[in-house]
Amino acid sequence: MNYLTDRVSEFVQDLIEGKKHLGAVGALLAFLACLTRILPMRAQRQRICDGRLYVACLQRDYRKAAMILTAFAKHDRPGADAMRLFFQEILVHIDAKYARALQAARHFDPDLAPVLGAALLWADGKSAEALDKLDIIPKSFPARVQAAELKRAFLLEGRHHEQFAEDGIRRLADDAGRPMFQYASSVAAAADSAGRTDLLRTAIERIARDRAAIQKSDRALSRYAQHAVDASMWLLDLEGAKQVIAALRRRGMDTAASRLERRIRLGEIEAMSPLIGKAHQDILARAGMLAASPDDADAVLVIPSAALRANKIDYPGFRADIRFVLQTIAAHLDALGMSYQVRGQVKLHGPEHMSLPFFAYHTVSAGKNGLHFKETDRPSRFSFDTGGYSGWSDFSKQQAADLPLADVNASAAEAYFRKDQQRIIANNISKYRQDPLDTQTPLPERFVFVALQMVGDSVQELAHFTPMEMLDEVIAACARRGYTVVVKRHPLCGSAAVGRYLAEAQISGRITLASGSIHAIIARAAAVCVVNSGVGAEALLHEKPVYVFGRADYMGACFVCAVAGDFDRQFQPGRSALSREELHRFWYLLRESYAVDLGNRDEARKEITRRVDDHLRRVAAQGAIEKAS
Repeated sequence: MNYLTDRVSEFVQDLIEGKKHLGAVGALLAFLACLTRILPMRAQRQRICDGRLYVACLQRDYRKAAMILTAFAKHDRPGADAMRLFFQEILVHIDAKYARALQAARHFDPDLAPVLGAALLWADGKSAEALDKLDIIPKSFPARVQAAELKRAFLLEGRHHEQFAEDGIRRLADDAGRPMFQYASSVAAAADSAGRTDLLRTAIERIARDRAAIQKSDRALSRYAQHAVDASMWLLDLEGAKQVIAALRRRGMDTAASRLERRIRLGEIEAMSPLIGKAHQDILARAGMLAASPDDADAVLVIPSAALRANKIDYPGFRADIRFVLQTIAAHLDALGMSYQVRGQVKLHGPEHMSLPFFAYHTVSAGKNGLHFKETDRPSRFSFDTGGYSGWSDFSKQQAADLPLADVNASAAEAYFRKDQQRIIANNISKYRQDPLDTQTPLPERFVFVALQMVGDSVQELAHFTPMEMLDEVIAACARRGYTVVVKRHPLCGSAAVGRYLAEAQISGRITLASGSIHAIIARAAAVCVVNSGVGAEALLHEKPVYVFGRADYMGACFVCAVAGDFDRQFQPGRSALSREELHRFWYLLRESYAVDLGNRDEARKEITRRVDDHLRRVAAQGAIEKAS
């Protein structure tokens, strides 16, 4: 029975991660929960509960998730994953009464009471008190993990990478004999973001030590193999991941081994293994664990851990797109006979400054030596820019008048724009999965749409306003003109401050909260307001007036609100920043000059190669100019 339940759990996890048949999966898990309740299968019951919570969260039914967890806690102790979901994703979307009901349940771990208290303080806007409360060291290991991970979420929401890395190393030391792969991985990423190679080394050593330890026990290996493989991929340690998979096979756990190979797409990434290996060696060298390679290269290629990891919000093929770009650049540098250094990148985002021409993902720089690439708001369309991405890009720093709009044929631009409209809007395509076009909350007759984004998102560094300040500006201006404000929260937003503001604004009648497809909402809006979300670009495709409250790559076609009162001064329903012809030409440059469509691999390979050549020539010419001067 245990074997059958484990296999069903693995199958269900694959469906959940693929966001497939969620209703049927939820029903199956509910049946299994009833079936296993009277059997001596506590670990399996916990995994089933975890799955039910994941499904409810994906369906954005957070009250249902809270009730599932509370019902479970009345007869069994919830597992670590379930409590992590509750503290970090569910709690900010529900009333505090559900938290109190959970705490009153018979099997709620009393050691978690301070953690729950901190989460409620954070939800109530008392961030300093919440962080202070999490400085405790609970008695039980599960409670210590929850306290550590909740503090991590709070600190990273404010992008306090160094503070989290320092706190994380201390907490890892408190539980030196327990595997903590996920936590150690996030500490490594924060240390890399903060430039703290000493802390990076400690985190790497901890992951390696835990990985070796679990291979000595069947039980530990079965329980932690996936965590160990995921942590290894964070560090671009493909060989370390393979060691864990090989250990599973040696111990007769072939099904689990095969599943992990599929999870990391081992067959697909094998072709990149030489690059990945060099990137991992670079990480170890930067952490002082290996001797640095000779610095005699002509260029640098940065391999990010993002190329090997996965995230529940990924569009299908996203990581393969990153790998395709990296492999294309590497192959072309090889064809040119250039000597290039391979660097590893554990951090998620940040500035890169190098004296050589370099190629990097999800990075920015003040100089012009880097060619930075990143996915845009459109699946499989990546930007390539010497400044960075989004509002850091050089493209974003040009007003419409500065761009070569006149060089774009007007008829061709209009045809291109209309084709994009038909393909994207009619097919309900967006960066994230959307509800069907015909399923949405009722919308008011006249409204301005405000699309929010994640508070901890890196591009929030480019914001002129906080989300709440933006909403205050828009609500006040719209009230004077008789327009309702419709707001859609980012599906992954876990900010307690945003949740509290929206709840109060909805109760007072200042806003209407919307769900459903982003395209269905935009289509009926008089205007769209964002900080710098990709929704702004989608609104341009709908030919709607767009107001940005931060820097964005598409801001040349928008009204920019940089100081208080800008929205009120500029907002005129029906008036756009560009004429229709200018918008069509701008759109063509945004999609074809700034970005590359990776959908057609052969054409994309040619275009990326051309851009690499152009970049190398620009850097060489600039170097010659600087040398001559």
